[in-house]
Amino acid sequence: MTPCFVPVPGLNGVFTGQLRKLSCTLLRLADGGLCVYSPVAGLEKSLLAQQPDLGPVTAILAPNHYHNKGLKAHVEAFPNAALYASTAATPRLSQITGLEFRPMEGLQAALGAGQVFHEPHGLKTGEVWVQLNGSDARALIVTDAFAAAVRPQGEKNDRVTMLGTFPRYGVSDVAIYTAWASEMLTAAAPTILLPCHGAPVAAADLTSQLIEQVNGLRAP
Repeated sequence: MTPCFVPVPGLNGVFTGQLRKLSCTLLRLADGGLCVYSPVAGLEKSLLAQQPDLGPVTAILAPNHYHNKGLKAHVEAFPNAALYASTAATPRLSQITGLEFRPMEGLQAALGAGQVFHEPHGLKTGEVWVQLNGSDARALIVTDAFAAAVRPQGEKNDRVTMLGTFPRYGVSDVAIYTAWASEMLTAAAPTILLPCHGAPVAAADLTSQLIEQVNGLRAP
């Protein structure tokens, strides 16, 4: 089956696409343009084909310093899109890719209603989460902090896991991260998770699942 982006039920203007084990999320910004969260190499071809229906890509977000393999291809495919990364992720991203990244403030100002960026405390990769408060659902987009099983396009999981490499390569201070994440997740209370590793997760008890994963962290 040809990879493609499909809408996420309950979240207006949000689409997911997947290629093998990795997933990418599209967000409709306030001006109608699309932001590509964690571009996956190869998916730019699908997005180009669907652009007449989905709309123009105006922003590309590298959500941590590890997810960089698809950046150059997407920048070439969408030359008018602005490229963003967190301050913490930018040095390594610039060194590896040779690309120039804009600060998150510019993208923050372009977000639509119900879209909120979070930069988790206690991590070392410059990871950015996106909280989505839709009319029918509450969702969270993450990079490496959580994961799920790989499913056929359009299918969902009901259980969340943790990426095996995350504690060692993603966390700098377990106590700071677990305190921040537990508070943030409790307040956001997501029922949908859109991870970069695996298919989406939808569950009524998703918040408690996420907090359980966080509280199970041990110092690397």
